Amino acid sequence: MAPPETPMSDNDRPIFSGRYELYRRIARGGMAEVFLGRDKLLDRPVAVKVLFPEYATDPSFVERFRREAQAAANLNQPNVVGVYDWGQEAGTYYIVMEYVEGRSLAEIIRAEGPLHPDRAADIAIDIAAALAFAHRNGVVHRDVKPGNVLVTTGGQVKVTDFGIARALTGNTSDNLTQTGSVMGTATYLSPEQAQGQPADPRSDVYSLSVVLYEMLTAGPPFTGDTPVSIAYKHVQEAPNPPSQFNADVPPTLEAICLMGLTKDPEDRYASADDLRGDLRRFRTGQQVLATHSGGKISATTVQTRVTPSPGTRPVPQTPAQGSESPDPKLAPRDGSPVKSASDKTRVWATLLVVLLIVVAGLVYLLVNGFDPSSGNNDSEQASQIDSRLRVPSVIGLNWQEAEGQLRERGFEQITIEFQERLDIDANQIFQQDPRAGLLLAEPNDPDNPIRLFASKGLTVVRIPSVQRLDFLEAEEILLAAGFTVERIEQQSDDYARNVVIDQSVPSTEERPQGTVITLTVSIGRGEVDVPSVEGQSLSDARVTLAREGLLEEVVMENSLEFPINTVIRSEPGFGGVAERGSVVRLVVSLGPATGQVPSLEIIGTTDAVQVEIALKNLGYEVKRVERTLGVGDPLIGQVMGMDPSPGTDLLLGSEVILIVGIGQSGAESNPSPGSSFVTVEPSN
Repeated sequence: MAPPETPMSDNDRPIFSGRYELYRRIARGGMAEVFLGRDKLLDRPVAVKVLFPEYATDPSFVERFRREAQAAANLNQPNVVGVYDWGQEAGTYYIVMEYVEGRSLAEIIRAEGPLHPDRAADIAIDIAAALAFAHRNGVVHRDVKPGNVLVTTGGQVKVTDFGIARALTGNTSDNLTQTGSVMGTATYLSPEQAQGQPADPRSDVYSLSVVLYEMLTAGPPFTGDTPVSIAYKHVQEAPNPPSQFNADVPPTLEAICLMGLTKDPEDRYASADDLRGDLRRFRTGQQVLATHSGGKISATTVQTRVTPSPGTRPVPQTPAQGSESPDPKLAPRDGSPVKSASDKTRVWATLLVVLLIVVAGLVYLLVNGFDPSSGNNDSEQASQIDSRLRVPSVIGLNWQEAEGQLRERGFEQITIEFQERLDIDANQIFQQDPRAGLLLAEPNDPDNPIRLFASKGLTVVRIPSVQRLDFLEAEEILLAAGFTVERIEQQSDDYARNVVIDQSVPSTEERPQGTVITLTVSIGRGEVDVPSVEGQSLSDARVTLAREGLLEEVVMENSLEFPINTVIRSEPGFGGVAERGSVVRLVVSLGPATGQVPSLEIIGTTDAVQVEIALKNLGYEVKRVERTLGVGDPLIGQVMGMDPSPGTDLLLGSEVILIVGIGQSGAESNPSPGSSFVTVEPSN
């Protein structure tokens, strides 16, 4: 089982069907999660598998979930996790199962590395017993993997999760998984499943053989960057013998494992019972047999076909159990040795295998092209070996030094847990998982990080969660908690500027105060310099902004200087900085505006100074033409006329002439600054 998570509070514990009370989540799968619960009616612990809400509305997923309950409920066998009940609650569905106190086989392999061959064989025998029982009841598991095998604290093996099992006796049209689709986990997928073909008991035999391989070597036979690449290797590539990674693997057990990994189901063990029988023979020291085409071949023959690593000891060839000696009545009369039918069969089988290998090689070259540099199997095997990392010992080191050493070795997925230990100095590593010396096939699997356990000092506190907060707010929270903050910036289409995208240590972990917490902060989509668009046409300006990743907002404005539909200016202007994807305002010319020359009655005064101010406020230029009047004339300082006349339509910015009366001395007071003066003498 997965490590227990934080228990739910008494008030938050859901109760399904008024009977099953959930305590905490203990596992999470592809379409459901499993909780530790208690059957209140029978007062016993149970495991409750709850379908994810997003799948509960999908009839096909619900039907698959229902069939899991029905298929598993009928499998009453000591090595199968029992299913007690099934139901619907709060818009989703659940299955009530036997609770197994122990660890998954995946956790055991990860913690202990390669298992002793005898122990690996014993576990495989129990798994095969569970599968054989299921096969006899018409059910193929289809997803055999270490994560679906539980080992109790007493050592009992139990197989769980028949979530994608398929009834063998159902109608083809009724199958949830039709031919042509691929279900299961790529690392443990049989070649026929990888090609979308129907699965049968031999498919489970293949998957169990992958699990056996992983128990013996601490890694699966095939790895890759994607599920598709792994599936391709299951179909096309031969596995490296387990003894290449673990010299302690006996030749007979290696032969059994490789026989189960044969590509063609016809050449594989015909059933889980047959595989279990060979494993039992290995454990009791008997001659190992393998079922093939109705006859029996020894482990020696199997080793010849799969080409184990150098140094593998062949098992002495002895007659298979149940085989018959040649009939002396059929001996040739000339006394030459008798050739039994089995001898002839072996000769023809050997020739057939050689022929198939040659044909497969030619097909591969035709499909993929001949490349001498890529045809070196040794280099491919070396690359697979090089992808594995061996775990160093960091016990006794300061947690920061231990983390640094692991990262230098290539490990990236690391979690650190602090626990109170009076016998260990603060911040010192006292335990690591997996153990030192283990060779990991997938060293940077996010689901299986390197776990370091350090002694908890007095200043160790839980990291606050600051993701999605503004940087200043996040910094303030971390500083208040006693941590040091470091900022790195990153462009982001999903986070606004100055928002925290990620934190170097998740909020689920603890660290001593003073630890540096690195915050990845969004700078938005990045800043760009605003280009010059003044004087461009509106369409050209839009293109100029789009090239820089900027959007535009258009505002129209009258202008005498800029023609209509020409950009007057931008906001922000040329040389400024804007965030990529932000809006730049374009002020675009409407051309010159037209107004109507107002009358003096509309202006409300004839005072020359006031009239001039009013006209300038309306957007006109003003020019004075003065006319000399007699002393004491009441029109001195007053507007006597306008040109053009009031009511005339005139472009704003154009000139309006005011005829203003002045005294004979020419001392008309307080002329407006900047006004033009033209003196007109009175006519005789």
